[in-house]
Amino acid sequence: MRKAAYRLVRRTPPALVYVIFLLLLMLAAAPAFRPVLFGPSVDDLLQLRCFSPV
Repeated sequence: MRKAAYRLVRRTPPALVYVIFLLLLMLAAAPAFRPVLFGPSVDDLLQLRCFSPV
């Protein structure tokens, strides 16, 4: 089993590893960029209004 895993790691092209990493990074950061891409929603505006330290 271990030899098969090592063969798989050696045969995997580095570009594929980078593409997978960037895809996972974009998925992890998607909630932070949602208001930038689609505009603020009513829920976002309510959070700013109700939880702002004024």
